[in-house]
Amino acid sequence: MLDIGKTSNLPQPKCYFSTTTLSTYDDSSELPTKKVPFNLLHSAHYYHTITLLSPSSSTLHTSLSSSRSKYARLRMPLLSLLSGDFFNKHIKTGNVLLLSSPLKVDTTSSEASFTMINGVLSIICDRALYERAGLTGTAIPDPHARKHGTSKFRIELNLRLPSMLAGKKGFERILRAAETVFLGDISWLFYDISAAGVVDNDVSLGKEVEIREVKPDTEDMEKVLVPEFPSNMTKGANQENDLVELLEWISLAAINSPRIQQGDLVDEIISRYEVPDISSKAVDGSRTGVTTQAVTRTTATGFLPASFVTDTFGNALLQSSGSWFALVVQGFTDGKAFVVLKTADDQALSWNVEG
Repeated sequence: MLDIGKTSNLPQPKCYFSTTTLSTYDDSSELPTKKVPFNLLHSAHYYHTITLLSPSSSTLHTSLSSSRSKYARLRMPLLSLLSGDFFNKHIKTGNVLLLSSPLKVDTTSSEASFTMINGVLSIICDRALYERAGLTGTAIPDPHARKHGTSKFRIELNLRLPSMLAGKKGFERILRAAETVFLGDISWLFYDISAAGVVDNDVSLGKEVEIREVKPDTEDMEKVLVPEFPSNMTKGANQENDLVELLEWISLAAINSPRIQQGDLVDEIISRYEVPDISSKAVDGSRTGVTTQAVTRTTATGFLPASFVTDTFGNALLQSSGSWFALVVQGFTDGKAFVVLKTADDQALSWNVEG
């Protein structure tokens, strides 16, 4: 684990680093799921933004720029999800991902948020809503709250169980909570795993539905100062700074910062950033490990399922023989992100950021 962040009484972000030598794969079906760095691709069910950095001389950016995905934005109350065609088609028999915006209860300052994964509805709410809902859940300690701050609660309901039907006692309790406690229209992001996207003209999605297509944006960045990517990098006492600086360079490249471009002139009062040279220095002190390259940045933003990220990484990996690329992935949860750097000599350097 890398120590990143200032000293504070609050919990600090954690960054876990790992490195491995990649095997040779001929087909995406051969890619593992539990081995580093592939396990990071499956660490969440959905993501918000994915950025692929690669040399412009290669064709790796096409692995993302040619990808397409559809998701929908719905607006409906919780009760509509638990009844009618939507419930029967997408929850009891289908397989969908749902992520809600916070539901703010007008009469109080309370709010709740909802997710749906593999038929399990998760509700996160404060104590006031939890006690009114009358559903069984567990407390979630808030590390950012004061010592005696109010905890939030998580309620998980497996709606695919045979007992989750109208007329059953447990299900009627959920419907009652939707009718009397979790009131109001909610904005949802919707992705149908069964249909690999969203089916057009799906009347079960309601009247207020907006189908969006993920269209990656590609940008060529000229004269980028690129550090030499190390081989067999480990988290040693004398290499931790190099790991942090390399992660910082990838993060700046992902937003096309002018600080990493050759000839950048900026007052030191504004920034004293310098592209890291983590290679062995020459006798005269010159920077031997920094080269100037043209780099292509391809970014996709939306409600991206894990399959979208794994396909992008798999296609890039199969096409990257003798070349490098970096994949930057950000989730919806605050502070959740990971970075994978694949070097020309088939080393994979991974940073997993939490918090």
